[in-house]
Amino acid sequence: MADRPMRTDPNGARPGRGLARRELVGALAAGAAVAATASAIAAPATAAPAARLATEEFRLPWSEPGVEIYVRNKRPAGTDRFPGDRILLYVHGSTYPSSTAFDLPLGGLSAMDYLAGLGFDVYCIDLPGYGLSGRPAAMDAPPADNPPLIRTPDAAKVVGQVVDFIRKRRNVEKIDLMGWSWGTSTMGLYTSTHNDTVNRLVLYAPQWLARTPGLIGGGGPVGAYRSVSRDSARARWLTGCPRTRRPT
Repeated sequence: MADRPMRTDPNGARPGRGLARRELVGALAAGAAVAATASAIAAPATAAPAARLATEEFRLPWSEPGVEIYVRNKRPAGTDRFPGDRILLYVHGSTYPSSTAFDLPLGGLSAMDYLAGLGFDVYCIDLPGYGLSGRPAAMDAPPADNPPLIRTPDAAKVVGQVVDFIRKRRNVEKIDLMGWSWGTSTMGLYTSTHNDTVNRLVLYAPQWLARTPGLIGGGGPVGAYRSVSRDSARARWLTGCPRTRRPT
């Protein structure tokens, strides 16, 4: 399981495709919960246009001085009071930060926009070393010089810090959580120890135990971080795709 921060290539590595919006909302509506409730979310059939959304950004201190955690919030414009079951926090996987994965506009609308347009108060985190968050000092050295910067317990601790920030900001006891890929391990670990602060837990593309080398790392030594270029991201994405389909 490779859970190392990513240093994005300056040219900008992008995921090959976005989250399926209907699947995302369906997961929330079904409440794939290990938390307390399983009530369905009643959502309008169509989302409000992104132009009617308000966006705020926050930077929270991390355990390493000078390194901040980036948090983004999107919600319906003019609304700042939400019940806990309409507040969602998302955390990313081991490769792409939330700010580019969850808020990547496809056809003018991102998954984050879509859920906010349905009336949710939506937040996403870039873990330290990813995206718009600060870079730990160890990322100035070669990856092999240091152990992994962010393990799953470390990521879960960051999630807890942001959950507490949101709960205080909105004056609620519980919120909804969603993780993607490695983020499912992060959110699952946090929820297992903080059931009193979680309404619903959504696991999108959860991890599993594999008997073959993973696409990340390949079973070799795990360094402090890894760099991802556009070309390497594309090569990884095409793994398993029939050669006759790769050109398209």
